[in-house]
Amino acid sequence: MKRITALIVLLALTTAAQAQYRNEPNDVFASTFDRYVTFSLAARYGVSMPLGGQKGYIDRVSPANLALEGEWLFPQRFSIGIKTGYQYNQQRLGRQVYDFGDQSISAVQTRTLSVIPAMVSASYYFAQNSAAIRPYVQVAGGGAYVDYTNYFGPLADQKNGFKGAIAPAVGLKFFGQRDQKLGAEIQAQYQNVFFNYDLLKNSSPSLILSAGLVYRMY
Repeated sequence: MKRITALIVLLALTTAAQAQYRNEPNDVFASTFDRYVTFSLAARYGVSMPLGGQKGYIDRVSPANLALEGEWLFPQRFSIGIKTGYQYNQQRLGRQVYDFGDQSISAVQTRTLSVIPAMVSASYYFAQNSAAIRPYVQVAGGGAYVDYTNYFGPLADQKNGFKGAIAPAVGLKFFGQRDQKLGAEIQAQYQNVFFNYDLLKNSSPSLILSAGLVYRMY
């Protein structure tokens, strides 16, 4: 009986040791995603809600927001990436009379704002790279090309340029099962572009909610 008990204990300890060993990042039986630096690509479509100074120019939700992002995923659950996209918002006002110096015109005013971000990001994930569900927090910074064009009928007041920008975000990636490569992603991002011109005062902050597809590879 003592021999049988000792054998059972030995088998239990051996199984536990093997399980612990297989959870180590350097374990040859671990997922490739958890052992090496891998890469992911994401494409999302979303809506943008103007905040702060941007509401003084355009106060409507924009339905035209595309985000593209690439990340190098490290075994320690953090990543470094690059992100870009295209954001467009427009608001049309009723016909009014506008004064320009010594001239007055009757026109429909159409306010437009285009933003093309170019940023570097750093993210921390709360689950392993191979996990089926991966919530994360992210900080990003860099710049954005801004095109401010306010039309008064056929006339236009325009200002554009590349300005600094920051964009912290939270999100979640869902792959369905462990090690699956194709998944879905949702993200909530606060973006602030330091652009100041005429009706767009101080800066151009917005809240962008997006969803799309993500593909991880090795």
